[in-house]
Amino acid sequence: MAADNVVPFKAMTARLCILGCDNFHQEVCAAIAAEAWPDVAAAAFPARCGCPPLTWDDLRSLLTEGCSQLVVLGSACVAGFGEPPAGFPTTRIVKFEQCFHQVADRQLVDTAIAAGCYLATPSWLANWRKQIREMGFAAEDAGEFFHDVAKELVVLDTGISPEVGKYLAELSEELKFPVRLVPTGLDHTRLLLTKLVLEWRLDQARQASAEHDRKHANELADHIAAMDILMRLARTQHEADAIASIEDLFRMLFAPAALHYLRVENEIPMSRDPIPSEMRDVMRGLHEDYAWTPDGNGFLLRIRRGEELLGLVAVDQLAFPAYRERYLNLALTVTGVCGLAIENARNRQKLLEAEKMASLDILVAGVAHEINTPLGVGLAAASALQEQSKQLTDGFSAHTMTQSDLQNYLQTAASSGDLIRRNLERIGHLIEAFRQIAVDGKPLATEPFYLRDCIDDVILSLGDRLPAERIAVNIECDPALTIVGTPGDWVSIFVNLIVNSLKHGFKGRTQACIDISVNADGK
Repeated sequence: MAADNVVPFKAMTARLCILGCDNFHQEVCAAIAAEAWPDVAAAAFPARCGCPPLTWDDLRSLLTEGCSQLVVLGSACVAGFGEPPAGFPTTRIVKFEQCFHQVADRQLVDTAIAAGCYLATPSWLANWRKQIREMGFAAEDAGEFFHDVAKELVVLDTGISPEVGKYLAELSEELKFPVRLVPTGLDHTRLLLTKLVLEWRLDQARQASAEHDRKHANELADHIAAMDILMRLARTQHEADAIASIEDLFRMLFAPAALHYLRVENEIPMSRDPIPSEMRDVMRGLHEDYAWTPDGNGFLLRIRRGEELLGLVAVDQLAFPAYRERYLNLALTVTGVCGLAIENARNRQKLLEAEKMASLDILVAGVAHEINTPLGVGLAAASALQEQSKQLTDGFSAHTMTQSDLQNYLQTAASSGDLIRRNLERIGHLIEAFRQIAVDGKPLATEPFYLRDCIDDVILSLGDRLPAERIAVNIECDPALTIVGTPGDWVSIFVNLIVNSLKHGFKGRTQACIDISVNADGK
């Protein structure tokens, strides 16, 4: 047979591997080549007809990587095979009543054998001298053997060798034995192999479909779990709540007997709850994204965002350790969500602290403005009283002080003292209100107040930040409009709105306008 008709077993990545007797191997290869099956390969085992019996070790040497199913064709040579040993792919033994049923119609083969014919294939015929020697005969003695066991030698010509006639003539002359050529072609072998290949492909398709369904179901379940985690973690606003949600979800998903979380900030581990010292040391020594726990019944994870390490998790003593790799893959899928939740909580806390500091800055500025007015009035009154006291003292020393001067001084001292007292009291109230908000965090008591006065105070408190020549402020608010609330809260609202306009709305502009319109609507 021509070399290009041989399908080498290791020349392709085989999926279906067909092993058969060497006497029929060329027919199998020719049928595979004729059908152009790229996923089918063939190899041959020795043609010894069960003497000695064929073993699994004989077949093992013919296996190669990529064989998903093995088909062994034979008759007496495969009679002793049981279940394949470990390491073999899925194996199917196809046993024929007669070996020649692989290359010719059953009726033709059975009729020829019943008529006393000795059957052979072109492969056998091409090496007939070697075949006779392996049977234990010399060429000059073989004719007597064939005369004793058969009436004639019939070669089933499958068309794989153009020299079959020459070999047949040589054998007939040497053995002095009648021979006959029966054309059969490859159709029978092609039909046989086509059936085997189609059955294998159908089985592969069923397995692939089942595997696809299984993977799809698993992926769907994992995605649902991941989305549930995302939704739960997305609602958390504080890091402690995010950590608690992560712990609850890990317990729900993996049912560990032990779960530990080690918070990390600025590369410093900080545990909220007691962690066994051995486990804490293992967690702190984790430098990869994951690792198995020392006993192998759990895993360790790093929760991070980018290069920043946010936390360490130990999921130990799994209820079903056989699924630990699947659990680990699911955990690795959600660590990104966990890291995002922790990062968002920390960023929110930083923003709250920044906003608090900004609010305190605004509050301090407002309080300073409020204090400046009574302080200025008090200082003016004290300065006037000091000046009049000096004049009265000078008049008394020069004996020029009159009774009216003393009376005027006493009146001025009384009014100035009252003015200084009232303004000091006002300053004291402002400082107490500031302390309640900034230090104690207590809300101020509600009270009725004029909203227009509140807005005017805000405008005045911003002072030079609202230069009239550059920024016009138009206020439409009924001066008699009274609401019940905390004036300081409304001050903060208007300060933030106006400051945001100054910082963002008017950036890079030389002229701007702020319109504030307040209307009563029902309640």
